[in-house]
Amino acid sequence: MGWIDAFWVIGVFGLSVRGMGGWWIIHRLRASATTLAPEPVSAAFDRMSQALGMGRTVLLRVSNAIASPVTVGAVRAMVLLPLSAVTMLSTDELEVVLAHELAHVRRADFFWNLVQTVIETLFFFHPAVWWLSGRVRHERELCCDDLALKICPNPVVYASALFHLEEHRSRQMRLAMALDGHQSPQTLRMRVARILGESMPLHASRSLRPFSAAAVFAAIVVLLLPAPQVIAGLAPSPAANPVVSSVNNPERAAIVTSTQALAAKPHAGIPAAAPRVAAAPVQIAQAQPQNEASAPARSESNAPKSTYIDRMKAAGYDVDLDKMIAMKIQDITPEYARAMSQLGFGKLSADDLIACKIQGVTAEAIEQFKKQGLEVKSIHDAISYRIFNVTPEFTEGMTRAGFKNLDSKKLLALRVQGVTPEYAQSIAKQYPGATVDDVIKTKIFNINADFIAQAKAHGFNNLSLEKLVQLRISGVLDDESVKP
Repeated sequence: MGWIDAFWVIGVFGLSVRGMGGWWIIHRLRASATTLAPEPVSAAFDRMSQALGMGRTVLLRVSNAIASPVTVGAVRAMVLLPLSAVTMLSTDELEVVLAHELAHVRRADFFWNLVQTVIETLFFFHPAVWWLSGRVRHERELCCDDLALKICPNPVVYASALFHLEEHRSRQMRLAMALDGHQSPQTLRMRVARILGESMPLHASRSLRPFSAAAVFAAIVVLLLPAPQVIAGLAPSPAANPVVSSVNNPERAAIVTSTQALAAKPHAGIPAAAPRVAAAPVQIAQAQPQNEASAPARSESNAPKSTYIDRMKAAGYDVDLDKMIAMKIQDITPEYARAMSQLGFGKLSADDLIACKIQGVTAEAIEQFKKQGLEVKSIHDAISYRIFNVTPEFTEGMTRAGFKNLDSKKLLALRVQGVTPEYAQSIAKQYPGATVDDVIKTKIFNINADFIAQAKAHGFNNLSLEKLVQLRISGVLDDESVKP
């Protein structure tokens, strides 16, 4: 039995090396994440912390070395946001993403994940350990989804954030607690369906793959058991049809008459019902018109029923099953697809249709964008306007602040960075020659009235905006006592 012990030692050693390597990468990632989050993101992070009742301080940093939000640290927890998420997601989407990561901290998932990794290392030889471990990780993500939705109750926003992060996620090493739960795209789609309130039982079949055949057989039995009752319910009533057929077929009329006579014969102990003599002539007299009128109805009922997949294929969307399910979840109909293809942008892809439906892009919304002077060259422009909430009020506010005739790209850049008309007006008052790019740069580096006053208090007067940005980056005016 010595070879069994050697096999166990080699397995534990290999997985231990793997675990230590992951810990070292996390340590390096945490040490290199020194970029503070922008002020609006930090404010949203604080709001989510208070809403979840966090009893300890959690750090928030921005890193360009990751592609998905990550939570690291069991004692001194830190949430890392990818730079793409800060610039790509809207404020509401960022809030629900931060709420999900803070839910991991509240549940101490990083610690339990370490315990789980130790168990996997020691009992790597047992298949049930790996199956159970996968289920635990999946349920952990679902629990955090539920906590996030309690304080951010808009499931469409949450689903949109997951879709956007998945689209921009690059192939990098999976670390700690990430928003996607380190799961396959299929599992992620099931999470999105669950968030949107759709029942997606397929996740159980994937996790219980050895029992998939039994599950399929049970599903077929469940579906087929009520089939006779359903077919009987769909069949036409036998009360009127024998009369109609008897008019056209005299031989069958005799059979029907004799059958009705046997049915009308009273049984012992049961009083016979009163005969309905006047009803028969009326039915026979009206049999022929009723037969002619019901012929189209029967032909329509016998017409083959088309499924959602058939209708979408007829509309020109012969896509794979994953995208078909995503379109069904978003309630995309063939009529909606045809209407969107007539807006002048050509036939939209399935992904574009899903994005339009999630963000509420319609023909009316595009017409409203054009009325407010926004240039809509492609459907992606309209989607971006909806994501970042480029409204007529925002455009008018920027005009009053002194920034007129802004093109679509400038307006989007302002909204992405959280620039408000009030902020732009304050910068324009202190620096009359400031451009839109200057305003965006000052917002990125948090150059506000307090920082300008602090610079002047230290004798830095008449500094240009470029110098103020350099002063902020250098950190010479930062208060060392407040650094973590």
